[in-house]
Amino acid sequence: MPKKFYLKYVFMFINFAFIGGLIEALSYFNDEMFTFMQTGNLISLFYNIFNGDKYSFLYPLISLITFILGILLILFLRRRIILKNRFSYNLFTIIFMIVLSVVYLFIPREIIYEGLDISKLLSILVNTIFGIVLLNNFTYFKDIVFVPTMMTNNIRMLTSLFFKYEEEHNKIELKKFESYLITIVSFIFGVALSFLFLSFKDQIFLININGFEFNQNFIYLITIALLIINIFLYLKIKPFIFINGKIK
Repeated sequence: MPKKFYLKYVFMFINFAFIGGLIEALSYFNDEMFTFMQTGNLISLFYNIFNGDKYSFLYPLISLITFILGILLILFLRRRIILKNRFSYNLFTIIFMIVLSVVYLFIPREIIYEGLDISKLLSILVNTIFGIVLLNNFTYFKDIVFVPTMMTNNIRMLTSLFFKYEEEHNKIELKKFESYLITIVSFIFGVALSFLFLSFKDQIFLININGFEFNQNFIYLITIALLIINIFLYLKIKPFIFINGKIK
């Protein structure tokens, strides 16, 4: 692959990992949930059934059901559409994430109906769908498989590759190690920036329209900007398409 295309791919994957950190931190800060990771939701679901209020179990349940249905839909699309035209599908997924980001911009901070937090439900729904799309697309970079939304596997691979490099001194393993390290660091920067901005949201980003506050939603403005950048990058590398995890 020419160096200029390689660098564009690197920047794209840095962006996706950074976005993963931004949105996951937003979800935790506002909804006290990790909508990209369902392990915590399973625990939270059963904990809230036995110890929470009458609606608290609904929030992790909605995320879990949405996650399962979303995965099934993507598997269906892969069989019918993706294998026939992967380039168009990948471009569509970035545009779809932008649409989800715009939808989130219009979710008010707090709408309560008889004890049920409608805003929280909508936020969890959008964040979960966003995570599903991010989790199931652009997860290959050359011969490296990484996850831009969940760092457990990335950290495991990082540690394993470091151990292999120390044993074998293979430069290929070192390059893979560096790729995973960049991904993890990008995710951490996304989390840190999200928490930094959200800590000052009431002082700097407070937006009030007809009594509804939207001050947490600006994180998705950053996401939209990064996704638009990725669209231009992806259009520039159109000749190189992912097929079965490899760039052709």
